[in-house]
Amino acid sequence: MTTWAQLLLDIRTDLQDTSSNPKWSDQALYVFAKDAIRDYSLYFPRRISRHPLVLSGDGYELPADFISAVDVECPKDRFLEVRRTRPGNRYFSTGQPTIYYIYGGRLYLNGAPLDGAEVLLTYDARHVVPAAPDDGTTILTIPELDEELIRLYVKAKATEQLRTQQASLDRFKPGSGKRDDNPLFQEAGAVMQEYRTKIAERMTGGTITLWRPGRLP
Repeated sequence: MTTWAQLLLDIRTDLQDTSSNPKWSDQALYVFAKDAIRDYSLYFPRRISRHPLVLSGDGYELPADFISAVDVECPKDRFLEVRRTRPGNRYFSTGQPTIYYIYGGRLYLNGAPLDGAEVLLTYDARHVVPAAPDDGTTILTIPELDEELIRLYVKAKATEQLRTQQASLDRFKPGSGKRDDNPLFQEAGAVMQEYRTKIAERMTGGTITLWRPGRLP
């Protein structure tokens, strides 16, 4: 797997910014890369299986990298149904939980687990993000095939930053007349569009469930 230090070097190579006096600092590229990883994770998240949740007050704290729930078990191999809010419905607490819902960064059950029963969450998660710009040994979880997408996103953000700096020049400032000849304006948009296009190319079709499936015992 690729480390953050290796990806950072690839990003600088892609930006042609490998000189001893680089245009972009490690901090700036780190911020862009964090945004890229988080955006990529919305389309292609990690799958974390059976993560045990810890009760905090009346709910269970969700993991920091949580995106969306896939399954909730309590106890293991006993799957709970997600609560589907409908107008006029009333919800009651039961003995052993059968339903869960998520609100405000916590997961709630409609009952109390039996003694010793764990609440296990299978969920889609954000990919690993380095803790700091110099945390080069962090091993990334993005497939090597998709590292190009991270580089494209970073390149688009870096180009956009350059465009903003160029726009501060007198010839692009308000009052200097109508100016639409900033060459970086189109380039930044084109790179981000390429990123979105490649995301779409990697996504496969899905199915729409027209009934609520039951679970086998």
